[in-house]
Amino acid sequence: STQSTWGHRPIESSMIKELNRYIPTAAAFGGMCIGALTVAADFLGAIGSGTGILLAVTIIYQYFEMFVKEGSNVN
Repeated sequence: STQSTWGHRPIESSMIKELNRYIPTAAAFGGMCIGALTVAADFLGAIGSGTGILLAVTIIYQYFEMFVKEGSNVN
């Protein structure tokens, strides 16, 4: 099956070109936000280091995703 982006032709190369236009910007912006959060937590002297807080949030979020995924598999 062919996927299409709203307002564009359902041509695969067109979709790839459109996604390649947005994904690098979104990834870079997300990385900058995470980096800023880590640096701010280090400067503000949050409990633990900024990297530790980031690691803890990532682990908790992964457990949350697993919980939701397992919950959706139950009928």
